[in-house]
Amino acid sequence: MKKYKYILIAFALILLSIFWANEIWTGWVRHYEIFAKWMKSSKVHYYPWYLWLLAGGIIFPLMNRFFEKNIKIIKNATHELTHMITGMIFLQRIKSIYAEEQGTGVVWLYGNNFTHLLTDLAPYCFPIYTFPLLGLRCLCLPTLYPVIDVIIGLTAGLHIICFKEQTSSQQSDINKHPIWFSFIYIISVWLFDIALITLSYLPKLNIFLSFKLMAIDFWHVITAIFA
Repeated sequence: MKKYKYILIAFALILLSIFWANEIWTGWVRHYEIFAKWMKSSKVHYYPWYLWLLAGGIIFPLMNRFFEKNIKIIKNATHELTHMITGMIFLQRIKSIYAEEQGTGVVWLYGNNFTHLLTDLAPYCFPIYTFPLLGLRCLCLPTLYPVIDVIIGLTAGLHIICFKEQTSSQQSDINKHPIWFSFIYIISVWLFDIALITLSYLPKLNIFLSFKLMAIDFWHVITAIFA
């Protein structure tokens, strides 16, 4: 990909990052307002979802510490699986895939420069387990929310550790593109992930409605700019 294309995409990502950050702020303000109403009146229903997510998020690092060898295989397999899944999403043809215990692996894909960019950087910012589970949560009874939220927290803990350990300028996926661009892209998608998860836990929303809400908000911003 030519340098000017990286610059244009990076500029768009920076603008999107500002939008994602605003969505995160809006979501947490709304969560705080609900919490404040619950503190003032016992009649207001409040579900402390973040405590269950935190519980799962704490459990996984402990598992990572005591079952390091097994978890290492899972982390490496997750990395390569993310390449494969995002490649399939963007209609790339998969040539081969393998992952090794030592922490190495590779996925060969056929596609254009732009789809390669998306699949190259996906393992550093796309939570392939967390988002599907948030979709599954829509089908659960409220009594099962603590169980599914702990599991979601576990997957979030896995992805956070994977992102932390694997994101490096030494990674071939990252340095095959300009390193400054790769990190702008990764941070932008991180903000998108946080915004989508934050909004998904608002009352009467889920991951699908949250994505729709963010799309509508983005459209309102665009129309306001060009009005």
